[in-house]
Amino acid sequence: MRRQKKVLRFFLALALFLCMFSGLARAEEAVEEPYALEDFNMEEIQRFLDGLDRDQTGGLSFGSVMKEIMDGNLGGVFGELAGRIREGFFSEIRTNARFVGQIILLAFIGAVFSGFSNIFGSGHVSETGFYVVYLLNMVFLAASFFASVTIAGSVAEELMEFMRVLLPAYFLAVAMAGGAFTSTAVCGFTFGAIGVVQAVVSGVLLPLMRVYMMLVLAGNLYREDMISRTTELLRQGILWTLKTMFGIIVGFHVIQGLVLPQADALKNASAMRLAQMIPGVGAGAGAISQMVMGSGILIKNTAGAAAVLVLLFMAAVPVIKLLVLMFLYYMAAAVMQPVCDKRLVACMTGAAAGHGILLKIVGCSLALFSVTIAVLCASTNAVWYAG
Repeated sequence: MRRQKKVLRFFLALALFLCMFSGLARAEEAVEEPYALEDFNMEEIQRFLDGLDRDQTGGLSFGSVMKEIMDGNLGGVFGELAGRIREGFFSEIRTNARFVGQIILLAFIGAVFSGFSNIFGSGHVSETGFYVVYLLNMVFLAASFFASVTIAGSVAEELMEFMRVLLPAYFLAVAMAGGAFTSTAVCGFTFGAIGVVQAVVSGVLLPLMRVYMMLVLAGNLYREDMISRTTELLRQGILWTLKTMFGIIVGFHVIQGLVLPQADALKNASAMRLAQMIPGVGAGAGAISQMVMGSGILIKNTAGAAAVLVLLFMAAVPVIKLLVLMFLYYMAAAVMQPVCDKRLVACMTGAAAGHGILLKIVGCSLALFSVTIAVLCASTNAVWYAG
């Protein structure tokens, strides 16, 4: 009876070994080819890029950017980005210099009119002339600033929509690289964070920027300092909202990058070590698994780098527009200060400062998404290092 039990155990162990061997053989046949660039699903991403303004993306191909990065041709990509920035800078200088020049000329005419009125002792005429000039400048600056708010809102919206079409394919690439647990846990929060950023930027910050500019223009209309504290409070509230939002979202991704990828790394490393312990096929299975995981890591990191570059391409032209307008307004304030009323100078300085806040809103959105991708790329590499 005891001998029969030993024979039965032997045959059971033999059957179990044969099943494991056949399973590993089938696994080797299934994964004998590593992941390639074509395995990354970029159809939705490219469809979104094709729908954007060609002046903004220049017919950019996400697949071509990934291929350039994978081939190590970063010079070509950055050269194209630098050319786009240079072209946009000089184009905006030519476009907006005339507009700002007209504002300066109007302010100088008002200063000359005010000076002649003071010479002849007509103070009421001088004050009336100032208000006429100021109201004209107010209309011009308000229209220009509201157009800038529209530009900032448009680019922020497009950055968020790009992240929405990118993340499903990118988290699939993370799962292909052995980060299934990280992909599942982080995907929901990231999509939720994008929705929160969109709601805060489009529904709160940009409308507040319109209120901020009107307070700046109205506050400089009278000689008395009436609403400067309210304007400063509003400015600080906008900036603190940006910092808080950036800190919470990036902080979450940094914390999860310390925990979840390590869990994936432990799981994959344990499975690989167990497979390598099987005589005969263990070494081959381990080598193939390492090769497949390495190709998945390469695709994931390449897609992340390409996404950051595409974000830079999308934001380059709008950021240049806002930057040029801010520079021209500051320059106009410097030219006007010696001869014009200080209220007109303060108005121009406030418009320049408002464009600086718009730049921070766009820059915060760009940095937020870029840092999110960078943290995901860096943290999920732990799966490869553990293997």
